[in-house]
Amino acid sequence: MKTNQKKGRLIGLLLLLIVVAGIPSVNLRGLSTSMAASPEFLNEVFQKSMQMRLAVLLDIVAGALWLVVAVILFPVIKQYKKGMALGFFGIWIVYFAVIIFSNISHLTLLSLSQEFIKAGATDMSHFGTLGLLKIEEYFWAHYMAIILYASAAWIFYYFLFKTQLVPRFLSAWGLIAISLPFIACWLTIFDISVSFYFFLQNGLHMIVLLLWLLVKGFNPTEKAVQSA
Repeated sequence: MKTNQKKGRLIGLLLLLIVVAGIPSVNLRGLSTSMAASPEFLNEVFQKSMQMRLAVLLDIVAGALWLVVAVILFPVIKQYKKGMALGFFGIWIVYFAVIIFSNISHLTLLSLSQEFIKAGATDMSHFGTLGLLKIEEYFWAHYMAIILYASAAWIFYYFLFKTQLVPRFLSAWGLIAISLPFIACWLTIFDISVSFYFFLQNGLHMIVLLLWLLVKGFNPTEKAVQSA
């Protein structure tokens, strides 16, 4: 039982590290499709290249930490259902691959901005089109990563709900909170505008969950083992 609690606290610590890496990554990213409307946007990208590289590093670190979480949780979920554990772990593998691809797109944009500066280009038509496509490529990959992240998290919260390793209100809230960004990304893919509040609930839930896990860990009653 104590091992169970310690494992929960370890997951809480990893979630905290993910938040610590993820928030600066978003703030430092500095990308938006609207920035391509500026005739000097590649120059702006070049000027912010160092902070953008740091954003890429932090994003990959956060993605790698999610893989560590998946590795730790795999045997726990496997005790409940092996197929669920395999699906959970497999989705995180694909998620990390998409994260790598999205950040490669961003790094390619940085390389394009360097070529733009070296060429002393005055005609933005060619460079601007390529830059916009790279930004779009990053964001589409980012939306797919969120869809995968939401799918894996939904499995995790469902597992927590069934086994009661955390209070059920936390796991039920997680199921709802993670469903909203999943829906929001699909709406965006179909060119339907969505509010930022679709994503906000998940962030709030994440903070509450990680604080609970840091203090309490998983509940000592191992219903997952009994169910298996």
